[in-house]
This record gives sequence, structure tokens and C-alpha cells, in this order.
Amino acid sequence: MAKKKCPYNVILISVDAVASPDAESFLALPAFKYFTERGCFTDNVNTIYPTITYPIHTSAITGKYPERHSIAHNEPWQPDVNDKMRKWYWAVKDIGTRTLWHAAREKKLSVASLLWPVSGKATGVIKWDFPEVLPLPGEVPVIKMMQYASKLWLAVTELRYSKFRQGLGRCSMDDYMALLCEKLIEKKNYPDLITVHFADTDDTRHNKGVGTEEDKAAILRMDRRVQRLIDAVKKRGIEDRTVFAVMSDHGQQNIEKGYIPLDAKLCDAKLGRAQSLGMGAYIYADDLEKTRTFLEENSSELHIKYILKNEELRKIRAPREVVLAVQAEDGYGYVDRNCECDHLGDHGFGLEAPGAKTLLWLVGGPFKKGVKIGGADIVDIAPTIAEVMGLAMDDCDGKAISEAFEKPLD
Repeated sequence: MAKKKCPYNVILISVDAVASPDAESFLALPAFKYFTERGCFTDNVNTIYPTITYPIHTSAITGKYPERHSIAHNEPWQPDVNDKMRKWYWAVKDIGTRTLWHAAREKKLSVASLLWPVSGKATGVIKWDFPEVLPLPGEVPVIKMMQYASKLWLAVTELRYSKFRQGLGRCSMDDYMALLCEKLIEKKNYPDLITVHFADTDDTRHNKGVGTEEDKAAILRMDRRVQRLIDAVKKRGIEDRTVFAVMSDHGQQNIEKGYIPLDAKLCDAKLGRAQSLGMGAYIYADDLEKTRTFLEENSSELHIKYILKNEELRKIRAPREVVLAVQAEDGYGYVDRNCECDHLGDHGFGLEAPGAKTLLWLVGGPFKKGVKIGGADIVDIAPTIAEVMGLAMDDCDGKAISEAFEKPLD
């Protein structure tokens, strides 16, 4: 076995769209039960605002709140582009700050990343990179991926393993990522750090709703994928030197009452624009006071639960460019102008929502065993992994979760 440059290799797994209300279900599943018995767990992780995937994953990998990284949304603001044609934040350079991947490479450690948001075009940082990149209508998926992924490795994996991929839907792609992760673990010089994002649950809850039979089936599939990684580590004989960190980003709620065309309403009133977050929205306007007054006076019709003004957004460390935002009443969401949304489940809710408390397992190596810890923040994940791997991540908003370690931290 090749000698490694750090005491532990780490596999960071993101389980998308599950949160504290899902804890009981996950703790009963075989793979997650295995983690709970052999590590420490909490269902009290504070996520960030906005409660959407790309900003949260960026906070997890940088240890910083959105006010200090550049990912304010899943996609740049493109107010007059149909949602099916919108570009997303796909390249690591979009983040604009240092990441856990950079810290690992600075120590000459090897990094792999599979469908992790905002990880594309990471040459020189991520050795084995299969980023989350969505082909737009008219684009060829493999060609699009070649522009963002590790080209040689992608070509080899396509030749060897694409026959095992059942399609390009999220369920099939998550299965394929589990396979590629297995193959990486089997390598003689396996990666020191693997980050992998599974989002079957997110896709299923958006399309079928929360608590449905389809949702329950997606959760079971998630457990089987994670079990494959556990089994691969055991088979490789590296269980004693492998640390698993398993996080979730946000929950979802059912949209039972429909989507409100808030952006169109502001356009019609010539008062600005809204950028949907799902169950919330950013508001952009030249005259913020006039627009806020309109929102307050029409809050019943627009099903606004509350308005977030600049001082409140600064307290929750929201993206700096966002100075006015709204949250929808439960059961409602917001949709942008010229776009449609038929999601049955969604997120983008406020930080007071149950789905804003997420899950975290820290398993193996220096971590306590069979212990439930009090809580943490999403921004604590990167510095905690950095502590385990001996990496320098000193400029984080978060900190290593000292309660999770067997020995006191220096």
C-alpha cells in the first residue's frame, strides 16, 4: 500500500435535501446506523442563508458564510433568461476564495470530487474531477462535461464504466458516482480527499413531494449508495485510516398552495425585480423603500411571511449584494418572470424553519464513537476536516468542532 502524506484520508459525503425532520428515518438505515455507532452525530447543524444547494455547499467547502464567498445563488442573476437556459455557477473560480480542495493541494495531497457543486475547471487543484454541470438545451452532455472535468480521467471512465450508467437522470448519476467512488478507493494511490454529492433525494422531493412513497424509496437508495462506499473502504483494507464526514445541506417542504409570480408583479408595478430562491426571493430595486412599502402593503396577496431588510440580512451573514429579501408563507413559493415551476417540494425557506437544521456524522480516526454532539454550523465542516488532515484553514468563519474529537484540540 502506498505511504500517505497525512494520517487520515477523508471521504466527505453530501446527502442533499434532508434535514433534522429526517433524522429518525436516517438513523434507522443500515449505513447511517453504522456511522452513528462508530462515530459522532448531530441533527442540529445550522445551515446558511440562503437555504439552497450551491451557496450551502460552498460554505461547507470554504468554511465561510456567503458574505465572504461569491456564491449567492445556484446561478448568477439572469432576470430575462428562461430558467431552462440559465447558466449556473459551475467553475471553482466562481467561488473567489480558498477551499478545502486548495488546502489539500497546497500540502501536495490528492483530491477527487464527484458532482460537488461549483467544482468545475479545477485543473491543478482536483486531480479526479467530475463536477456537477448541467447541459443546457442543445448542448451535448459529454462535450459540456469535458469542458469542466478532468479530461483524461473522464475519457477513461467513460470508456470503462459508462455502460453501467443507466441514464443521465439524478438517480442514475448518483448510482454512477457511487461506482466511480468505489473505483477511486480501489486505486493503489487512492485519493487523500474525496468529496461526493448525492442529490437523488433533492430531485425526488422536488418532483414528487416530501413524505411520498417515491421519497421513501429515494432515501433507501441513498443508504445503499453510502453502504457501497463503506464496503469499498473495508475491502480496500483502509477502514482504520479512513474518516467519513457525512453532511446534509437543507430539508424540503411541500408546496401545497402554489407559486406566486412575485417577479412579474414587481415588473408590472415598475418597482424592481425578484430572484426566486424557491420559498423565498431576493429583491432588487432602485428605490428600496418604495419597493419595501409595496411588499408590506401587498403582503397578503403575495403571501409574504416576512421581509428581510439590510440590517437583518447582515446579521445572518447573507451575500453582501443582497439588501432586501422576502420569505413566503408556508405552502407557497415564488417563481421568476418568464419561468414556470411545478415543484411539489422546495426549499429556500428561512433559518427558523425545521429544514434549516441539518445532519452531520463524523466517523473514524480522531472522532468520538457512539456519541451525539450538541450541534455545529455548516461553516465548521471545512475547518474540522482540515484539523483531521493537518491542513491550514485559518481564515474560516467556522471552527473545528472540538466536541467531536476524542482528545482536546490545541
